[in-house]
Amino acid sequence: MTKLNSNWVTTGAACSALGISDKQLWRLRDELFTQGTHYRNIARPQAARPTYRWHLARIEKLLNVPQENRGA
Repeated sequence: MTKLNSNWVTTGAACSALGISDKQLWRLRDELFTQGTHYRNIARPQAARPTYRWHLARIEKLLNVPQENRGA
């Protein structure tokens, strides 16, 4: 693995690092995160299910912003 991809982690690794469940991570994906910035689907187009990778540094940075200031 190259250094360029070191911030993109699996769902399990993201949940472990953030201290949240996968259900909480999915909720954040739907309500707060931006595809391509905070997560990406690396599955092949014909795959039945998505395979996500999460950009841990960007997620942590966003979650450290007070809720009232997010999206402002």
